[in-house]
Amino acid sequence: MRALGMMTLGMALLSSGCSFTTAGGLSECTTSSDCGSNSVCTSGFCLPQPAGCDQVVGATSAANPIVLGALLPLTNASGNAEIEQQRFNGLKLALNEVNSLEGVGGRQFVMYVCDTKADVENAKTQATWLVNDKQVVAVFSAGSAQTTGVSTITIKKNVLLMSHTATSATFTELDDKNGGPVGLVWRTTPSDALQGRVIAEVLSGKTAINDPGSTFTVPTKIGVAYVNDNYGQGLFSQLLDRLPSKVGGAQYERNGDVGTAVTWLKNNKPDVTVLAGFTEDNARLVPAAVAEQVKVANGNRWFLTDASKDPTLLTNDATAAELAGTYGTAPASARPDDSVYQLFNSRFRTAYNNTDPAQFSFTAHAYDAMYLVTLGAAYAIGNDLNNPGAVTGDRIAMGLTKLTPPSGQTAKTYALGPVQFSGARDELRAGNIVNVRGASGELDFNNDTGEAISPYELFKVSGKNFTQLQVITPAAD
Repeated sequence: MRALGMMTLGMALLSSGCSFTTAGGLSECTTSSDCGSNSVCTSGFCLPQPAGCDQVVGATSAANPIVLGALLPLTNASGNAEIEQQRFNGLKLALNEVNSLEGVGGRQFVMYVCDTKADVENAKTQATWLVNDKQVVAVFSAGSAQTTGVSTITIKKNVLLMSHTATSATFTELDDKNGGPVGLVWRTTPSDALQGRVIAEVLSGKTAINDPGSTFTVPTKIGVAYVNDNYGQGLFSQLLDRLPSKVGGAQYERNGDVGTAVTWLKNNKPDVTVLAGFTEDNARLVPAAVAEQVKVANGNRWFLTDASKDPTLLTNDATAAELAGTYGTAPASARPDDSVYQLFNSRFRTAYNNTDPAQFSFTAHAYDAMYLVTLGAAYAIGNDLNNPGAVTGDRIAMGLTKLTPPSGQTAKTYALGPVQFSGARDELRAGNIVNVRGASGELDFNNDTGEAISPYELFKVSGKNFTQLQVITPAAD
């Protein structure tokens, strides 16, 4: 029986693509190339790899790399998600720049990338694999609902979770310390409590729109077609709170039937419809609404939020024509007068076939997110390379608290990017507090909530692109 068991095990290893040796004992694999296409070598064993987790970027051949993970909805029910690919490009650009500068403490970074397909349960399964099998110290996650779900996996494992697109106000009060002194969930995006305020002030006429030749008439009835997750729910709630006598709305499930929302718009006939959802759903919702006579020609106007600042929304000629002149808001990416943003813009265009990152929301926020995590890792390693500190999620989080000086304290300012990274890295390794300015803005973090206030842009649909009209800094309540 023992011989038969060994034979069966050997056949199983061969069929899965794993190597089988007896020198010094049984060894399934030494690298993932010893395993089949659907498994990876982890601690000497070929283990199943979750669907969608087939990309690895960064210093893939480096010795003793710092291991990161990314959970990104690179595809959805409609196919490839171009907007998510461009945000991924922002992460990769920063990762490659940091590695070209020798990483931190002599260690470079590698990142395992999973396509979540915009499915929260997929993301949680993939997060479990990243945390348990790949032993990542930090994970980048996209979207409020997904990031909320993933946080239930990462927090209890002391893995840092950084998002470049999660804007839900629920993160402000998230219990994420896991018994430690610092929260483990951070984001480079501001809370939707701010975006809700910006939209309400525009729609109420409190904020004048800087659009010469156009006149904005304040609506009397506002409809909100919103995705049924904490992103859409949060924006709808904010608008209800701020404009209660004007606002009503209808929800739909992401990648689901938008018919209920369209019917609500048809029956209620709003003057302005706010589309608080994602590109793939709005690309279906707008034509469906037009077919039911909810359109500009009949007195409706559209208003976009950050999740739909994506040129693929305008790919269809009829949709682009219907949305022509439409206004929208997003955390400001394009800041043409800012040198940090301009350097990022130039390097992004060079790296990615002259693609303009300003046409997609949160590309600069993704770029900044990677730089922040690497600086946090520099703090974790410390200054004694003969006895370096452990790079763990909680130690990276502690490093992030060193990037914003306390009130009344001054510190040297460093721009996030390749030019000043080495200086900032050395300051963090020495344990010093610095101030950072990102491609997305000042990034003055509240170290208790892991978030920073950000200016917003008001943009306009112009042909099949977006034009920034003005930058708005939300006033405090």
